[in-house]
Amino acid sequence: MPPKNPSERETAVAVLTEVTENAAYANIALRKALSARGEMDARQKAFVTEAVNTALRNLLLIDRIINTFSHTPTDKMKPFIRNLLRVSVCQIKFMERVPAHAAVNEAVRLAKARGFSRLSGFVNGVLRNMIRQPDKPEHSARDFSYPDWLSKALTGWLGGENARIFQENSHLPPVLTVFANTLRITPEALSERLRSEGVESEPSQLNGECLHLRHTSDITRLASFREGLFFVIDDGAVAAAKALKPRAGQTVFDVCAAPGGKSFVCAALMNGRGTVRAFDIHPHKLDLLNESKKRLGFENMETALRDAEKTDEAPCFLADGVLLDAPCSGFGIIRRRPDIKYARKPEDIPALAQKQQNMLEVASRYVKPGGVLAYCTCTVAREENIENVRRFLSHNPFTADPPGNWAECFPHSFIEEDCLQILPGERNDAFFIARLIRQ
Repeated sequence: MPPKNPSERETAVAVLTEVTENAAYANIALRKALSARGEMDARQKAFVTEAVNTALRNLLLIDRIINTFSHTPTDKMKPFIRNLLRVSVCQIKFMERVPAHAAVNEAVRLAKARGFSRLSGFVNGVLRNMIRQPDKPEHSARDFSYPDWLSKALTGWLGGENARIFQENSHLPPVLTVFANTLRITPEALSERLRSEGVESEPSQLNGECLHLRHTSDITRLASFREGLFFVIDDGAVAAAKALKPRAGQTVFDVCAAPGGKSFVCAALMNGRGTVRAFDIHPHKLDLLNESKKRLGFENMETALRDAEKTDEAPCFLADGVLLDAPCSGFGIIRRRPDIKYARKPEDIPALAQKQQNMLEVASRYVKPGGVLAYCTCTVAREENIENVRRFLSHNPFTADPPGNWAECFPHSFIEEDCLQILPGERNDAFFIARLIRQ
């Protein structure tokens, strides 16, 4: 039986077990575990989050390290012991502020507390042997724990050098980026306000409305958050919304809107004038979007429950711009969701590409002649990106609009057939963006 008040390390082990053994989404499992531990302070929650995400970023390497010092391979271990060792190795190898002896002692204590007294000596032996021989096993400094199939696929999709950049930058911890609600505050004034609340920030070099925050914990506790002065969104996602070039007085549809960031960008760029219609198929996600809309004060936004693969009964050709950020394999956000590396399989991609194609066909029916359909994904799989665009353009009256200086804004990006592929950077996720004009 788990204890009523588990430690931070045991909480990290429990979350990692949910992800690796029960296919839980890491972000959801973390949120649930930390919510259940209401007595944890911000520092403790940050420790758990870092331990889980760092372990997931390096999972295959961690398993190789364990297997070097264990006579029992990781895939033959009991789940709790396997993930206890993973978290412990993670702390010793990748979290410098954790003393090695403390990590070992806590691992032994947890093994005994969870009824594995007979295996506590095994846990102690594996970890102490690793500490005594820190240079084993030999491994590449660029070992980013990608499954073989995904490493090969990245090279096929991007080429060798871009695949290396992708893996290297996807291995970095994510940066928290916020968009200043320009209906209420300027980015400069927001930076000053955040500083007064103990949060340091720096301007984004990619989008003038954005700030990168440093040394943050729970931003929802900030008065500036509650007052609707900003919302969280990645720089790449902002670029996707800006592909519509939304202007005051226009009508814009966001057909897969939740959690709403790109809809909010459009509403802000339209200066609160015109209409942004945000759709989503999940009621609970739409409820959260509506809460954020109310907090931000975007009165020019409407929301509706709708399936993006089904045609709306309303008249077609209503919108000046339609944004389709389609459900995808998500490889572009691996730095935020490292579990994606292990959860996705090659066979997932064709089904996702077909789903995206269905959504493209439906979304295109809402676009006025001369209007814009912005198709984007947060992945780099060609089947979901450029090949989907080619397929759509082959039988629809749209043309790809040259991206202008988009590629110059992001340090790691390239243009193919007038579509933009943004690779992960030090401060942005990967995004594919196609700006399609209806004839």
